[in-house]
Amino acid sequence: MPLPFTAPILSYEGINESVEEFLEKNSLGDSFPVPIDKVIEFRYEIDIVPFPNLQRDFDIDGFISGDLSCIYVDDFVFKKRPFRYRFTLAHEIGHLILHKDLIRNIRPTSVAEWQDFIIQVDQEAYEWVEWQAYTFAGMVLVPRGPLREDFIEQIQSLKKKIALVRLAQLPRDSYEEYVIEAIAKNLIEKYEVSKDVLIKRITSEVKKEIFKIP
Repeated sequence: MPLPFTAPILSYEGINESVEEFLEKNSLGDSFPVPIDKVIEFRYEIDIVPFPNLQRDFDIDGFISGDLSCIYVDDFVFKKRPFRYRFTLAHEIGHLILHKDLIRNIRPTSVAEWQDFIIQVDQEAYEWVEWQAYTFAGMVLVPRGPLREDFIEQIQSLKKKIALVRLAQLPRDSYEEYVIEAIAKNLIEKYEVSKDVLIKRITSEVKKEIFKIP
């Protein structure tokens, strides 16, 4: 029988409001890449604990303990995959911000308890909670306001190429993907997240700006 587990009802904009509050509270409005590890360790006083084979054995990159005292992170991700490591931390702090009471009431306090928890919990509710934390992480590491400013600046350098494909009367879908991917690549160094995260953020927030170009 699944454990009693009710996901909170949070909209995309509601999550963004929580992100904006988090960024303002921690003075992160113009700090890039966002120093998520320092915020977790020094502002929230949560220990970051590398854990061997966490991904292999439990199919997760990290999780925050039920007592909110530490975040376990797969040791390989911690050492070798810096962008994924940063996203994992942002994801787990998202659980703290969005699901604090839920974590306290039901989440395991150790990695050893994790597998039993996953087996027993209602999967549909759990996947919704995970989507919320995933969305929070992307918004924290690539905030809406700065992304829009960067996107508009970046797209200026592509105006001539976009004009050429418009003259050729190509459908917009044929160049939209190219534009988004090109801009995402250019922003990786600033935000220190993967290209896939940037593509998702651009697609969610600002891709319509492509078609406002005169």
